[in-house]
Amino acid sequence: MQLQSGTLLQGGKYKIETVLGQGGFGITYLATQVALERKVAIKEFFMKEHCNRDVATSHVSVGSQGSQELVARFRQKFVKEARMIAGLNHPHIIRIIDVFEENGTAYYVMEYMGNGSLAEYLKRNGAVEDVN
Repeated sequence: MQLQSGTLLQGGKYKIETVLGQGGFGITYLATQVALERKVAIKEFFMKEHCNRDVATSHVSVGSQGSQELVARFRQKFVKEARMIAGLNHPHIIRIIDVFEENGTAYYVMEYMGNGSLAEYLKRNGAVEDVN
């Protein structure tokens, strides 16, 4: 259950446009960083097997106590990983712009490249050459 198009995050700093992809641990959105009028990608921590969303408020909740502990542990890892990646500077690593917690979950904001998925790239260009 994803955020609706037009949802505002961080007091209107980011505006959700559409879903780019989703998996078992998260949903990635195309969004606009409103003040700079630029496209960004926002990854939301959302364990689909354990999380529910209140459509009216966008708040994410977790069912059982056992699930709450599991989800809290993985949410902490998600934030820690985002902060670690944000400290890296390499041309082949997408830059993380922001990390925050809101709606009972966590998010990180990345540069949006708009070049499609890795699967699409490989289909267009073939296998990536091994540099070793």
